[in-house]
Amino acid sequence: RELEKNRDSYISGQELAEKLNISRTAIWKAINNLKEAGFQIESQTKLGYKLIESDDKLSDEGIRKGLREELKDIDIIVFDEIDSTNTEAKRRLYSSDVSDFTVIVSDMQKGGRGRTGKSFESPKGSGVYFSIILHPKDFFDFSYFDLITVKAAVSVAEGIKEATGKQAEIKWVNDLFMDGKKVCGILSELDADFESRSVKSVIVGIGINVNEPKDDSFKDLKNIAGYIGTDVIRNEILSNILNAFYENNYKKTDEEIIDYYKTHSLVIGKDLTFELNGKKYSAKGYDINEKGNLIVDTGDEKITLSSGEVSIKG
Repeated sequence: RELEKNRDSYISGQELAEKLNISRTAIWKAINNLKEAGFQIESQTKLGYKLIESDDKLSDEGIRKGLREELKDIDIIVFDEIDSTNTEAKRRLYSSDVSDFTVIVSDMQKGGRGRTGKSFESPKGSGVYFSIILHPKDFFDFSYFDLITVKAAVSVAEGIKEATGKQAEIKWVNDLFMDGKKVCGILSELDADFESRSVKSVIVGIGINVNEPKDDSFKDLKNIAGYIGTDVIRNEILSNILNAFYENNYKKTDEEIIDYYKTHSLVIGKDLTFELNGKKYSAKGYDINEKGNLIVDTGDEKITLSSGEVSIKG
């Protein structure tokens, strides 16, 4: 925490020892442990230690540093590697008490899951993969489920814009694009009791391609998978998204969020194809309703889609 607060400024071993009430030898050992964990820390005789400005390792303290006051005490769990942050969220929900707005973050995923059940690997060191666990306090209307993902998509777009100045566009319901390529996918899941129609928890999983992977992870996806491309560190991008996520779930009206979503929609006014009940359709994207559903116009009728995938012609 001290290194993160003083990022790119030296702080002496003596000052750290006095502040933390431990020996300078203990400080030296702790610094070495942090270096071994992958943090880029410079050491200079008579000056001390500093976490360099460009260090891009994901960390609890690095994320927490940029959070708004309401989120300063949330639980943040960071992994170097995991199967899936959504799967880990479920494990924790079933094994222990989990606080509202708990965030699970990983530098890479071995078994990430998409909306259609596909499994995929997420490369190390170039993206950020995280899940947010929410506990709805009021009755949850299942017909508004798409709105969860709509709010998440708007939060990602706003957070990226705030951190990097770059604008992402949204493809209904769960993908964000830049320059015609997908940079983010979202998977929202409910922990629900369908008998009583009550929702215990909502898990929102988000994966973002921040920079081009150093390995050949995108080799087979180079025509469809893109990335933000930025010098802004991932901790900062994530904290901005979490701030926006809080704002969109607890402060803004649904109307404000839907308006932003429609303004940055890739599908409204576009020619689309989709499948419904085994039948293939061509239609034009018409509107997004108050539940986050997509309304399409086939020319003969307007159809409201609450699930499924649409493709944009061309």
